[in-house]
Amino acid sequence: MGNFTQNTLITFITRVLTAIFGILITIVIARTLGAEGQGIYSLAILLPSTLLIFTIFGVNISSTFYIGKKKYTPGEVFSNNIFFTSFLSISTFLIGLIIIFFFSDKVFPGVEKNYLFLALGLIPFNLFFELISSILLGMQEIKKYNAISFLQSFLFLFLVAVLLLGLKFGVTMIIFSQIFSFIIAGIILFFVAKKEIGTFVLKLNKNYIKDAFNYGMKNYLGGVLTFLHYRIDLFLVNLFINPIAVGFYYVAVRLAESIWLISNSAATVLFPKVASETNEKNLKEFTPLVCRNILFITFLIAILLLILSHLIITLLYSEKFLDSIYPFQILLIGTFFIAGWKILASDIAARGKPMLNTYIVGFSVILNIILNILWISKWGIAGAAWATTISYFSLLIITIFIYTKISGNKIKEIIFPQKSDFLFYKNILLIMRKKAKEI
Repeated sequence: MGNFTQNTLITFITRVLTAIFGILITIVIARTLGAEGQGIYSLAILLPSTLLIFTIFGVNISSTFYIGKKKYTPGEVFSNNIFFTSFLSISTFLIGLIIIFFFSDKVFPGVEKNYLFLALGLIPFNLFFELISSILLGMQEIKKYNAISFLQSFLFLFLVAVLLLGLKFGVTMIIFSQIFSFIIAGIILFFVAKKEIGTFVLKLNKNYIKDAFNYGMKNYLGGVLTFLHYRIDLFLVNLFINPIAVGFYYVAVRLAESIWLISNSAATVLFPKVASETNEKNLKEFTPLVCRNILFITFLIAILLLILSHLIITLLYSEKFLDSIYPFQILLIGTFFIAGWKILASDIAARGKPMLNTYIVGFSVILNIILNILWISKWGIAGAAWATTISYFSLLIITIFIYTKISGNKIKEIIFPQKSDFLFYKNILLIMRKKAKEI
């Protein structure tokens, strides 16, 4: 428990800083380019993000899983992931070109093609970063994993601040900044991973390729559906309204998703731990402890942000973004539900049952799309926020039910804090105090 708490805390601090950078980036973009510029940028980078989710085939998750299970050495995974990066980058890039040339007017109305072409440049560097960093995660080199993720976010913020605030460049330079941040961080990641792995031979391993795709495909559809769950509303808001509405809505989404910092941090560390855990008693007790405490902490933060929502948005983005406040308040409810789901879904996947997550998310995505189509036309971006929140609620409820059947735990053990959990908080405070003294 001690190592998990420390790793989660380190990951959480990194995610907090990364989220702060991400919010600062949206602030800079929103204040310099307005809601329309924010919306156009958000939609442009949505293209490579969506393509990568569809074409990575879960190989990144397989890398972490098989290293955690010790079935393949980090060197074998590293070598094959280099080949994966090259092959998947080329194929993904070509698919992106086809979409831009023939379908961009229908899929991305209001977004100029030159922004979409430029955004495709993110594909190889983002893919490399994802596949190689997953190796560090599988080796449970959490500090190094976090440090490099932090570096990429910091570089992106720095370049955006210089180019927008200092030189007054637009959307084009924002995308260039993101590409450059991945290039620099990727180079450093390569040498860090190589040092940790040691000697390796650059050759294909047919068994690993087969296993990586087999396990990856079990996670693949779930990953695609999860991404669509998070971002399909942006597509639909642009389709039914315009990029300006996307700009307002994206600000609300970005702020609300900052609550996921704690659950993302815990889920990131939980996956390799559960995958490598052999003690059934620990497996049964550990995840509920994490889940109920994540839900409790997330609830407190959501209430605080709800109270301060008007002040936060007007202070950070100015009164020009008042239209973002109500969707932000609605999405805070939804992000609370997702926080618990992330923990339970990570446990289920690490037990080797990722298809269960796929079925659950599939139902929730269909519900999300139907509600978005019905409600965006009636209530605008507030309708999109309600559609997303209700679908998130369904996601958590169904996952809790499935998890109780798998683990044998009771619902109250998963949701409601126990008296013993206050010792958990005490340990966290002691670790934080110790870290502060070291600094």
